[in-house]
Amino acid sequence: MRFEINNLDELNKVVKYILDKLKENVCLILDGQMGAGKTTFTKKVLKEMGLNEIVTSPTFTIMNQYQIKELKINHIDAYRLTLQEDSQMYLEEMMNSLNIVEWSENLAINYSSYFKVIKIEIDVIDENKRIFTVEEEN
Repeated sequence: MRFEINNLDELNKVVKYILDKLKENVCLILDGQMGAGKTTFTKKVLKEMGLNEIVTSPTFTIMNQYQIKELKINHIDAYRLTLQEDSQMYLEEMMNSLNIVEWSENLAINYSSYFKVIKIEIDVIDENKRIFTVEEEN
């Protein structure tokens, strides 16, 4: 599914499309260049799911964790990781959770072996315009 987004309010179209698919043992992979809006999108998703906490980028912490009712959510930014670095540790933490992963290629994990995978590619067209392409695997 492809969405053309011209402003932040239009992000809700993508959020509403995937919201009912986000549950335990799902990995939402967000791909896009730096500044594409991966963390902004994550903030919208978590707010729509009912999270009342402030959501920050995990660029320096690598992983931020949140809880919404019984659902544990891991927001991972693997930008600063190398392929083998701590992949097993992160995989163990990801089990039985909803996972939102930025820069997923930097973790040596075959995501579809462990999770239902939803991949969102974010293409930057200009300062405000983005194309979101959503693909479901498994």
